[in-house]
Amino acid sequence: MIAIIGAMEQEVEALRQRMRSVERKTISKVSISSGILADHEVILMKSGVGKGEAAMATTILLEHFPISAIINIGTAGGLHEAQQVLDVVISKQVVQHDFDTTAIDGESGKGLYFNADAHLVALCEEAIASGAYQTWVGQVASGDRFVAGKDCLQSLLQAYPQAMCAEMEAGAIAQVAAHYQIPFVVIRSLSDVAANPDSHMDFPVYVEQASKRSAAFCEAIVAQL
Repeated sequence: MIAIIGAMEQEVEALRQRMRSVERKTISKVSISSGILADHEVILMKSGVGKGEAAMATTILLEHFPISAIINIGTAGGLHEAQQVLDVVISKQVVQHDFDTTAIDGESGKGLYFNADAHLVALCEEAIASGAYQTWVGQVASGDRFVAGKDCLQSLLQAYPQAMCAEMEAGAIAQVAAHYQIPFVVIRSLSDVAANPDSHMDFPVYVEQASKRSAAFCEAIVAQL
């Protein structure tokens, strides 16, 4: 069974509308929908925002359902001038950029790293290649803070120059998936680009567009599993 995790209601609702035989339930205050997407059984879950909420919700999910793969969808902030709003980022790797024990462990204590499943990454690339979307494949930086302002951006890129985007849940989802030995992939659409002053969009407009796009991508990916 495939799990699709989004942080916000708008993100999961767009996918729910593409599912059939939907059953909705709440387990330990976590909103979960089961149903059929592209002829596959799926579980759709709203994790909530931030690594703590995401870790808790993902653990509850994996303790209650026989999950074979996790697809984490949603929004992120771009980190490079060449990026534009609504570009797509696919994870090859996720790093928790706010994990830092260098004071006692040296450089080995900077960041927690988790590799996405290569097969799922390839399926994401194939599914998105059919549309006219700019796609970035690489490292997703995950932490419990918004990356805003030049100083914050430069600090993050100095520490993690390979990062393609920044967001707040994937690091926790990846860590829990790794613990349970469940393959995962993260696919995010950019809501803003900190390094590009010309990149802007009204958030309500973006959420509607991005949620529908994510739902279409997920259906295409699931169809290939």
